[in-house]
Amino acid sequence: MKDLIQLAWRGLKQKRKLTLLMVLNLAIGITLLLTMGTIVTRSGHSPIDQRADQVYHVSLNFMDPEFDRRTAFRSPPLTYRDAEAVSEAFKANPRIRLSLNYTTSFVLDLPDKSVRPVTAEASAADANYFELLQVPFIYGAPWREEMQDDAVIVLDKKANDLLFGGENSVGKQVVINNRQLEVVGVMDISAYLRRFQNMRFQGRVNDMAVVPLGYAHANNLPRIGYMPCRTQEETARTRYRREDVQGLKNAECGYLHGWAMLDPMQLNNSHAELTLWARNYAQQQTSQGRFSHAEPYYLTQLTSLNDRMSDNLYWEQIYLKFAYLLFAICLINTIGILLAKNQSRAKLVSLYRALGANKLYILKIQLLELSMLSSAAIVLGLLLAQFGLIAMFHLALYQADYLADAEQVRRMYSMDIPFALQAAVGIFVAIFTAGLYPIMKASRTAPAAQLRG
Repeated sequence: MKDLIQLAWRGLKQKRKLTLLMVLNLAIGITLLLTMGTIVTRSGHSPIDQRADQVYHVSLNFMDPEFDRRTAFRSPPLTYRDAEAVSEAFKANPRIRLSLNYTTSFVLDLPDKSVRPVTAEASAADANYFELLQVPFIYGAPWREEMQDDAVIVLDKKANDLLFGGENSVGKQVVINNRQLEVVGVMDISAYLRRFQNMRFQGRVNDMAVVPLGYAHANNLPRIGYMPCRTQEETARTRYRREDVQGLKNAECGYLHGWAMLDPMQLNNSHAELTLWARNYAQQQTSQGRFSHAEPYYLTQLTSLNDRMSDNLYWEQIYLKFAYLLFAICLINTIGILLAKNQSRAKLVSLYRALGANKLYILKIQLLELSMLSSAAIVLGLLLAQFGLIAMFHLALYQADYLADAEQVRRMYSMDIPFALQAAVGIFVAIFTAGLYPIMKASRTAPAAQLRG
């Protein structure tokens, strides 16, 4: 084996410019493929991928008949009335867990004004929110269900770092809207590459805090983001966003996002049960003069939303297809360079044959040489892809006018190690397969034809 490695290494050193050209040629194709592939792959992931097939976004379509959903991401959120109905229906159902939330914003401060206040986008949510979305905690824990109306708050790690220097803040007080809330937990959702919980799938900001849904309603925390209303309620929408919570509860305006987690052991039965309830409820509401749209409800799986999010990356998908095309061209170029290189050393191969080396031995030398060349190209491609992702990260920050959360964006444009390893294996196989033809041709070289004269 040692002799084979030495001969393969000598083969690489012969015609060094051609060898270097092959490595650079392949590395360029690998770099583009890994860079764009990583971005698209990460964009289609959520932090709860392992249960994405069990989680459904629940939408009951109260909108006018002419309402155009356009995409699954524009499914109407639940009105307060419909959210109460679906919550009551599945409150005691162990097979279907439901969580409700809406997006809000406020200024976080400390009672003693000792730090600079933090403007935060946050979620107002129920107690099931944390378990259903698998929110990881650093300190403390979520509030209990009976604390739904209490003045408590869960901070994200970023907010905790800004307000408390990263220390354990459980039991301490923060101030929002001139009211004090007790910190019961500190979460770290930096792994949430996209803010999917409010169906925006935004990749540049995330929740900096979560407050109880009951407290948010009682203290009129504003409702921001997508909030569609029926035609007769349009004029009051601005008022419903900032004030008049009681009016909002009776209005035909959707602002609550409902997520249902189904029992994994009875997934089909649970889905059928949820669908049956949505159909019956829609029929009941239609008989009362509501739900006049042709599609009265939508139950959308999180896996499907992730896939559609990847499909919606229009330019990224184009660049990825271009990267595959370029990599294919690089493989074809590699075959041509290998043919040229093998042609130039035909006499050396013939000499090996004349000295007693059989075809299999020659084949082993060249396969080992190709393996070494492929490995060098893949390693160089991985290094260049890392630099490419860093460049894309800075470009994304620039496009966001540096207002985005840098850590959030950095994770979006960081190397996905499992994907990179899978891609490296696939690329190695592709290069190896493409190089077989010139190697097989070289191993069949007739000694007499090359050594004559």
